[in-house]
Amino acid sequence: MTAVPDYYYNDDPKSFGYSTARSRWPKILTQAIADAESVVGAPVRAAYIAGLESILDQINADATVAPFTDADVAANPSLATYNHSLASLNRQRQLTWQTGPWLYLECHLYAMIEALNLRLHANVDIFSRLKDSTFRQSAAGVAELAKHVNHLDTAPLDDDALALVFREFIDISLWGNATDLSLLAGGTTIDEIKSLQGKQVRKQNEQNILVNDIDAVWRQVRSKPPGRIDIVLDNSGFELLADLCLSVCLLSTNIATEVHLHCKEIPWFVSDTMPKDVDSLLHQLGDADFFPPDPELTTLQHTLRQYLDRGQLKVDHHPFWTLDLSFWHLPEANDLYEDLLESNLIIFKGDLNYRKLTGDRHWDPTTPFTTAIQQLASSKLPVVALRTCKADVVVGLAPGQWQEIANKYTAMGHDGHFWVASGKWAVIEFSPGDANKV
Repeated sequence: MTAVPDYYYNDDPKSFGYSTARSRWPKILTQAIADAESVVGAPVRAAYIAGLESILDQINADATVAPFTDADVAANPSLATYNHSLASLNRQRQLTWQTGPWLYLECHLYAMIEALNLRLHANVDIFSRLKDSTFRQSAAGVAELAKHVNHLDTAPLDDDALALVFREFIDISLWGNATDLSLLAGGTTIDEIKSLQGKQVRKQNEQNILVNDIDAVWRQVRSKPPGRIDIVLDNSGFELLADLCLSVCLLSTNIATEVHLHCKEIPWFVSDTMPKDVDSLLHQLGDADFFPPDPELTTLQHTLRQYLDRGQLKVDHHPFWTLDLSFWHLPEANDLYEDLLESNLIIFKGDLNYRKLTGDRHWDPTTPFTTAIQQLASSKLPVVALRTCKADVVVGLAPGQWQEIANKYTAMGHDGHFWVASGKWAVIEFSPGDANKV
């Protein structure tokens, strides 16, 4: 059995966590403090800003990481899990903000912001202004993507045609946070998707996908009658729109009969999707003050609302998604696990979900995905990770592939070691949920 390696730590200059703790987190908090002036209500604004400033000071001073108070745990019982993890980690080495495990501390940071929210009864998403302004800037991409899915040919398709449509919208969802219109293969009739142009665009899109298990994913989907597919969401805004368009594709072609979207319950990693962000996006599609009026946007808005009203598109949330725990612990979240067992496929979107699937550990890059996700590989949950690489951990690569990409990134004028955090490469990695099938 493969030994589980150690975490990535913030005091390792070869980890992206090193610059995250020293530069990215302070920038995020500084922006949040500025946004509090317009986002947080006047009665608690000063106290809220003081709370954020205190967190910022602790990070900049490389302070010892403090456990959550009894009052904080009483307000949010999930924080007891954080305190348990912190005590366990402290037995190995005393955690400070700039030396502790990257993933644990990043989760702890956002849990601290939510604890501040609850303490002051502020009830705000401090990142809402940033979410909205970023989405508004992608107006051209939003219109193009809406048109693309609205004109999807939903006439009965043979299996080869369905596979092409599925592959295209998976690619769009994979690269969704890149707002890259080159992903669109030119048209959505089946003839256009099968065309030479469509093939060329797909080939171009897929050349930076280092591991591509899409064929195995498609076999999993087709191995059962059309049923439920789940998407564990990542970013709001344009990436959420791409995931909603994937949902429309799955439902309109009867690849799935229902799609469950899993959101975070609290403001998380700045841009992660909360249930209210789905509501906001639906409103924004038809808001002439947010996007230029466009019948394609209102058509997509109507389609999404129809699926929601019919119960075919469901917006779910669970506190497990905002714990510090890796997804190896998912079977221990009994109600969530039992619910996910009903799914034909669970799609985990984005970099953070990938880090939690793999435990954010120093795996050798040639480690099989099914090894890196540990007990999840035999959990009976069929899972696929759609991940653009923006952090250190990556698995499933061929021997020599990591160095080959590092050399390419060096030739672009960068430190080759950090190609894994550049967002220029991606993986689609699948586990059927039965380790014996791998």
